[in-house]
Amino acid sequence: MNRKFILFDMDGVLLSPEGYKHALIESVKRVGQALGMPHVSLSEAQIARFETLSVTNEWDTLAICTAIMLIEIWQENPSIRYTGEISQTSQESTTILPKFDYFLSKFPGDGDLPGHEACEIILRENPSLNNSQKFHLTDILFNCRDIYQSLTLPLHLERVLGSGLYKDYYGLEPQLNTESFLLKYDRPSISEEQKLSLSTWLASPPHFAGILTNRPNRTPKQFISAPEAELGVKLIDMKYLPILGSGTLGWYSENYQGNEAHTFLKPNPVHSLALLQLCLGLDSYNAIKIAVNLLQNIGNQDNWHQFDGDKIIIFEDSAKGLISARLAVDILQDRGVNLDLLCVGVSNNPIKIKALEPHANIIIENINQINWDSL
Repeated sequence: MNRKFILFDMDGVLLSPEGYKHALIESVKRVGQALGMPHVSLSEAQIARFETLSVTNEWDTLAICTAIMLIEIWQENPSIRYTGEISQTSQESTTILPKFDYFLSKFPGDGDLPGHEACEIILRENPSLNNSQKFHLTDILFNCRDIYQSLTLPLHLERVLGSGLYKDYYGLEPQLNTESFLLKYDRPSISEEQKLSLSTWLASPPHFAGILTNRPNRTPKQFISAPEAELGVKLIDMKYLPILGSGTLGWYSENYQGNEAHTFLKPNPVHSLALLQLCLGLDSYNAIKIAVNLLQNIGNQDNWHQFDGDKIIIFEDSAKGLISARLAVDILQDRGVNLDLLCVGVSNNPIKIKALEPHANIIIENINQINWDSL
């Protein structure tokens, strides 16, 4: 009997990521206050537009919003800079609002490093900036994923994780004394009844499932990554599923390939390929190694032929995961391994649905609509 593999995205599919959304909105608001723009707000529609442009990491979104705010505030005060300190409060305030929508209309969203792309666009659109201003923007946008270099990330991650966990994992002194926004605001999207039904489906030997997420997750000590994925798994109570997060992929990429940490994250096919191997019981190191070898067409690839004739069903709320799965299936087909792929978009947001449509076979509002036996 041919096997069936379900690949779940976490946020937007199994989990409603309200914690990330609340943290991002609060962080943008706080940066605005620090810069003297007390009326700044980032809307949920704007967050959705960022996500459809492949800016799905709020670390990037926050830095981009900060840069856009600086461009506007410099019209009135060219000397102001964002320091990242909780104590920073501008003595002046303005009614000017940042042009988030204008930026979104100009942003192509087709690269792996949105901060770098945004920097290029903002500098090109604002040729009158002086060297000091250009340096400040570059600092914010190029270091937005480095907790020890970024001006925007520390306070934001403290909100996401909570002050205690933030200090434990990053060794930095908290400034906010806050609880975790993930634990406070995140809510399961999958119902208890649907989880029970999934467990029954998985009890049949040819059925497998796993989670692929761009959330950071725990890694070996030499690579710093907070357990945000584990917090999500705990909340939805699905610890029995293998999970492949950005931390593990980043750890392998940097330590064993000499690449940047983001290299193998979805939409890269390695993310989906490695999770297939994890579903069969392989450890993370060997699962990723085998997937990378397939991508690079090196090493013994016999272990992929076992997937011939199997079916993959992927549930995603953004295009990245669907693209990863399609690329993975294309690569395997080139090696003579044929799979049946069903790409399911999950969203009730019109902006996100429009972005999903080119990549999804079907689109549903939520995961509870699925009858596992019909897959």
